[in-house]
Amino acid sequence: MKHLLLLIAVCMSLGSCSTIDYLSVDTLMPADVSFAPEVKRVAILNNTVSPAEESNKAPLLNTTLQAEGRNVCERLAEYIANANYFEQVIISDSMLRTDGSDTQAAILSPRQVLDWTRDLQVDMLFVVDDASIQTKSTFAYTTDSGEERVPVVSGALSLETHVYLPGRDRPFQHFLDRDTIYWEADGLTRKQIREDAVEYLAQLPVSHITPLWDTVERYYFRGGSINMRDAAVALRENDWELARQSWEAEYHTKKGKNKARAAFNLALYHEMNGNSSQAMSYLKDSLQDLEKSGKTASTEWLLTKTYLEELQHKDMTRQKLDLQMKRFKQ
Repeated sequence: MKHLLLLIAVCMSLGSCSTIDYLSVDTLMPADVSFAPEVKRVAILNNTVSPAEESNKAPLLNTTLQAEGRNVCERLAEYIANANYFEQVIISDSMLRTDGSDTQAAILSPRQVLDWTRDLQVDMLFVVDDASIQTKSTFAYTTDSGEERVPVVSGALSLETHVYLPGRDRPFQHFLDRDTIYWEADGLTRKQIREDAVEYLAQLPVSHITPLWDTVERYYFRGGSINMRDAAVALRENDWELARQSWEAEYHTKKGKNKARAAFNLALYHEMNGNSSQAMSYLKDSLQDLEKSGKTASTEWLLTKTYLEELQHKDMTRQKLDLQMKRFKQ
């Protein structure tokens, strides 16, 4: 949505977007990886290095800290279970790396994968191999600092995971997720760093293996005519059918930009009702009309083109999502 937000900012500078409003829409996004419907039970295993005991005098800044792998696995299991995609999510209390080695995590052998899946009675293993935080001292503006930069600590998070399926001679998937979080330096402790890092780290890989809900913003035109104002009032009352009638009246009686705005809103109506093909049809026709009239630099053309690209991408991901959700139809 970044490019759409950029377009909105451009529109504001043109002074023509006082008639643009937005609403938030919850959309189910597909997982990065698809699994067979038979993969119903998942085990989360800890293959990380246990954090070493550190004295209070050990450096806190410009160093690499190991997050508590067991805590990361517990939170990760909760996030995956709350997604309600797999039938069962369990976590093993055993650590795979029991020799205290701090070298690169060993890849599980096919025999180990088979033994673990049989012992735990699961179809898949999701193994956490490394969870670390690299701290760095820097300066940044905060909500309370105003125009003055204050000392902060950045934490570069890194989480390495593998997915294993029995019967394969190598891992099914390998993920390396990274992110950065910040703390104010004053009063910061190693305990707080590790606790906050665990919460963030556990969220990073969830979308790889399970569909998740995401909130996106959708825009619509309001005002400018009686029909558009009536539709805006109907939307505030959540009466989409009445809004559609007003937009259709505008669409069939106006030309140029006014017709394009009505088409844009009708596309939103049809998207909300699960008819993406009809929504894209309105947008394509509107683009053609605007291009014929030489309005390819107008606000209406820019928004319509961007919205069409969003729906085309959503249509592609919908096919992937439908494939992943077949498990609930069987």
